[in-house]
Amino acid sequence: MTNYETTNLHVIRMWCESNGYWPGHVPGDPSRIRIGGAEFAPPESLELMDWEDWYAQFQNRRLKFVYDPTQSWFDLQSRNVRPD
Repeated sequence: MTNYETTNLHVIRMWCESNGYWPGHVPGDPSRIRIGGAEFAPPESLELMDWEDWYAQFQNRRLKFVYDPTQSWFDLQSRNVRPD
């Protein structure tokens, strides 16, 4: 498995949309961002948000998007965490 990491919203959004994922957050707490989609919780268990608001929280929390471009695997990690 080849993992890549990025903080670029354009790359994150393109990868998510091409794999059927969307931006969201834990209900009642917009700072706890998530990526939702078919393999995860149904849309009603996360509140949808637009990409710009999601990305603002992503930047505020200093996260990075780690993903495998050949599969639908991804993770949100602190920028202080090094890949395995």
